[in-house]
Amino acid sequence: MIKIAVCDDEKKVLEEVSSYIKEYLEKTKKKEAEVHCFQSIEELINSLEQKITFDIYLLDVYIGEGLGTRLAKELRRKGIESPIIFLTSSLEHAPQSFEIGTLRYLMKPLDPIKFYEAMEVGIAVAEKANEKLIKFHTGKEIKCINVNHIVYTEAHAHYQYITYEGGKQIRVRMTVTELFAKLMKYGGFIRVGSAYILNLRNIKNVSTSEVHFYNDIQINIPRGKHA
Repeated sequence: MIKIAVCDDEKKVLEEVSSYIKEYLEKTKKKEAEVHCFQSIEELINSLEQKITFDIYLLDVYIGEGLGTRLAKELRRKGIESPIIFLTSSLEHAPQSFEIGTLRYLMKPLDPIKFYEAMEVGIAVAEKANEKLIKFHTGKEIKCINVNHIVYTEAHAHYQYITYEGGKQIRVRMTVTELFAKLMKYGGFIRVGSAYILNLRNIKNVSTSEVHFYNDIQINIPRGKHA
């Protein structure tokens, strides 16, 4: 199930885009999709604060008095790498939009063919990104985390504490050996001592006693493990 967010301050546009998405899915027989419409930047930001994210974002450049490009920057700042497609009647912000990794920049009124092409690419990118998601059973829920966002893990007793984007953490009941085998399928992880697994993608620098990660997280490493 692909989750798609559409943000535009015009209800008519929201209805039109939703209709195009439905037609595209019916014609191509793609997997089902949930389409969530937002008429303001604030509504979409509120969903993010409630930990509700989407696989594809379709944003107007001008949303009320705000800019969709600023909203896109906020998505990227929060570590959301989902494809973004801009829908607009102006080319003014096109260069700025591509600085934040915009997938497509579509002009209004929308051309159905170009819209379908954008959706084709968007869904392909979203599905590829979902392949990097790892599911962890925390006891209370199943948590999906992008492997690139994992910073490090630390073993305590029979549990592994997984620290990921922004310093957030979950606890899973499994051995460090089991967790390392799970992570190594994606490459880029290394065991340090008996307790730590580090994601090499997120290391900023290493000293003789500490590892410093991007986003200001640091840990002490066992003596002799610097090499």
